[in-house]
Amino acid sequence: MAHRTLLLVSLLAVFSVLCAGGLFGAESTRDVEGAFTRAEDFDPLPLIGMDPSAALQAFGPPREIFPFRGTAESEDNVVFFYDDYHYIFWFRSRVWQVRFDRRFERGVLGLSHGMSREQVARASTRALISAGDSLYFDIGGARYPVRVRLVFEADSLSDIYVYRSDY
Repeated sequence: MAHRTLLLVSLLAVFSVLCAGGLFGAESTRDVEGAFTRAEDFDPLPLIGMDPSAALQAFGPPREIFPFRGTAESEDNVVFFYDDYHYIFWFRSRVWQVRFDRRFERGVLGLSHGMSREQVARASTRALISAGDSLYFDIGGARYPVRVRLVFEADSLSDIYVYRSDY
């Protein structure tokens, strides 16, 4: 535990000193139905597998760094939280998951926060799997097997997770 705490404190010190340009620089606007246009859509696939140096160069220092424990002790993660409400989850110095919460103002993979399940189903070109409060789909052609989890609250898309499905 002391080793994990020291690692987290070290990461916080390094990233709080460094600065870099942002990848999400453009302001976003919504159309009349609340959906994002394709030009404002963000593709998170290049983030999966990214190393700390590349992440720092792309996004600059995070606003917050915190630990996140999965269902087992072996599933400890370090999470970087950014001002635009995306989260990068690290495992062994590589990004394995990215989360976009409901406050993220850009589209992700052609989807917008606030969409209903029906709107997502109409917009999707992939097979969707329903489980509880979520819809899932797999993305092929990436460097790693990637899955997307779409979390709904009261039939409104609230969170988007993009992650390596082999972890």
